[in-house]
Amino acid sequence: MSASKHRKSARLSSHPSREECCLEAAYKQSYKRPGAAKVIRGDRNSPAEARTSSQDEQLALGACSDGRQSRVSCGRGGRSVDSKKGHRKRGKRSMGRYPFLAAANALLRETEPFYAVVTHKERKRKFRRVGQILELLEDQDMIVSTSPLKMTENDVCEFIGWCKSQLDSTTAAHYLKFLDEILQSVGNNAAIMVRAKRKSLIPHVTQKPIRTVPSDKLETLLFGQYHLDDELWDTVGKTAVALYFHTGLRPTELRTARLSDLDMVRGIIVVSNPKGKGRWTNGTESSPVMPGIDKLIRDYLRIREALLRGAGLKPGEVEPLFPYITKRGKAGYWSTAMWAKLKKQVEIASGVEFRWKDLRSTYAQRLKDLGAPIEAVSKCLRHTDTKTTERYYARIRNETAFSLVRQVWETPVAKFQFGKIEN
Repeated sequence: MSASKHRKSARLSSHPSREECCLEAAYKQSYKRPGAAKVIRGDRNSPAEARTSSQDEQLALGACSDGRQSRVSCGRGGRSVDSKKGHRKRGKRSMGRYPFLAAANALLRETEPFYAVVTHKERKRKFRRVGQILELLEDQDMIVSTSPLKMTENDVCEFIGWCKSQLDSTTAAHYLKFLDEILQSVGNNAAIMVRAKRKSLIPHVTQKPIRTVPSDKLETLLFGQYHLDDELWDTVGKTAVALYFHTGLRPTELRTARLSDLDMVRGIIVVSNPKGKGRWTNGTESSPVMPGIDKLIRDYLRIREALLRGAGLKPGEVEPLFPYITKRGKAGYWSTAMWAKLKKQVEIASGVEFRWKDLRSTYAQRLKDLGAPIEAVSKCLRHTDTKTTERYYARIRNETAFSLVRQVWETPVAKFQFGKIEN
């Protein structure tokens, strides 16, 4: 035989047959899946020496008789390998490197239509924080896994213990609620069982002090001699602070207010973009504007008109109550980021740190301190009941309560003397 024929014969013999491909695939599968039947390979060029168990041999070699497409099934999982196409059927995908965040993102996508944008972002931040705590506990070998599918009751208890030792009771209770929500979304009832079995371990929501702006700092914000560099920012910042305190509106409600919403004749402002619009309110409610702010508003409207005319705009056609004028001479609503930047500029100029929301609770607490019933305060804040008002915005102060009970105690209705009552 010539040298060329020998080389051709060697090339032909180096290509494996279909039977060898099947056995090779079965061999690889058996070592990839734990518990699967092991296939023992012989010499690749000697398929007769390849040995498998009787079941694997039937599955591996029997499917190759038709000469079209051979499939090898191996192990208890029922996965199959296509030796011709070179791929296998995938089973159920894992939740990735960060399983808790994967489950949280899936839940957030499903529930996004049912929450306001601000609430959705807040939930996303809370889920991320809970995930960070779980990763910390896993690094310290305090929990078995961060996967919501694998977390046990002991893992939930470790999470609760860490939160109670590092956070206040209210925050710990909120984080447990978010963890429970994720676990239930994947069918894990570990948190529910912990609540049922270990009630003494569960943190409870407690009343936190209401955050308000102190009287001296509030006076500086309202009447202080501070100025911002830009005239528009200066007048908008000062007027917004005053309106927040005199109306009790939420930050977004005043930022997106329209010029037509303000009615100084009736002393009200219509809340056209309230929280929960389209779900539990339709944007036709109003809030009272407290007295003492009329002159400030008139001055603001005059400056607003002059600035809009200076930018080549017609003041009556500009919808926002607080317009943001761009460098191109267009007017629109302030964005959330720019509104926060405006607040920061007011803080720097006045030297008072505050939140826009603090002015809402300051407004409510002032009404309560002046003797307004909690039902009236709740109505001004547009709450459905007084529980939310008392928990977060206004409640009777300790000194006020003590003074009232002393007055009642000293009322001369009856005199107590040595266990006897004298009229």
